[in-house]
Amino acid sequence: MMISKIIPFENLPKPLGVHEVGTQIFTWKDNDRLEWFTDDMNDHRKIVVQTWYPAENVMGKPVPYLDQWEKRIGPIAEQIELPRMLIHSIKDVQSNSYLDAEIDNNDRPYPLIIFSHGLGGMRMQNTIQMEALASEGYIALAIDHAYDANITLFDDGGAADYRSGAEGELNAQEFWALRIPQINTRAEDVSFVLNHIGNLQEEKDSFWQSIDLDRIGIMGHSFGGATSIVASSRDKRLSACINLDGWMVPVESSIIQSGMGIPFLFMGRPKWNTELNYLKLDSLISASDAPSEKLILPGTKHFDYSDTPQFSPLARKIGVAGKMSAEALRDTLNTRILHFFDTYLVSDKKAK
Repeated sequence: MMISKIIPFENLPKPLGVHEVGTQIFTWKDNDRLEWFTDDMNDHRKIVVQTWYPAENVMGKPVPYLDQWEKRIGPIAEQIELPRMLIHSIKDVQSNSYLDAEIDNNDRPYPLIIFSHGLGGMRMQNTIQMEALASEGYIALAIDHAYDANITLFDDGGAADYRSGAEGELNAQEFWALRIPQINTRAEDVSFVLNHIGNLQEEKDSFWQSIDLDRIGIMGHSFGGATSIVASSRDKRLSACINLDGWMVPVESSIIQSGMGIPFLFMGRPKWNTELNYLKLDSLISASDAPSEKLILPGTKHFDYSDTPQFSPLARKIGVAGKMSAEALRDTLNTRILHFFDTYLVSDKKAK
């Protein structure tokens, strides 16, 4: 109780769209792929996905921001390099999403947006944007990329820990030997999700039939931004791509030189530690046939492109977040993301 009083965290801001928001969580297994991160030849790839969607007839209270917080706070603290005590109050944060709520079928089918987190991130790290999209008439789906997430908690009680770090300096050969199979695994996760949804639709599952698989966008943060680019280059079902302060270095040169074939928006901080990051981004945009934009937000840092700065002013005081106000940052991200996907996925949507 004392910790919560000393370092309080705020609930997520209510999204502005007309719809209430429902959420569901699933564990999906890909029987056609072995797990890249383990040596067990009987271990097939499993991921956890969470959906946010327009809901009706909601009842009860919204779900907490974190499920199974007791198992999550330690790995989260380790990833952002803060003492557990400083983030303990995140367990009390409430979302605006109602678990297993009834989907609103009045405006179906809805466009789908897939979200990919960064190294050590988690599927709910951009819940503010997921709820904003759902409230405006999208279905948003975020993936816990197992062993890349800070921790992945499966529905059978099992877990996948974080195994994506690199110890010490890597030479070029070591770097590509690690990152190429890893990013390919993540891009394949995206395609598996789309394949699985298609199968569920063929089985006449009413929830998944609410998705329009002809209108699919993808969005990612950090390594998830790179994942979004790679997935877009390989899966032609994806029609629009947003990159939130993406790590461009692991994107192969062949993809950079080919450019983006679908509309692309990058939003990020003014400077990365390595100049190569923006050199590759600029090359990608220059080579692109589709509309592509690079938007730099002054005064921002890497974690500003997640929910991190929205919880507490402490984020700025300890240097995790930048100087841009939480309200201005949230408004900019939500407005630009919604406008981008409205433009390229919902061209007939009425202007608000």
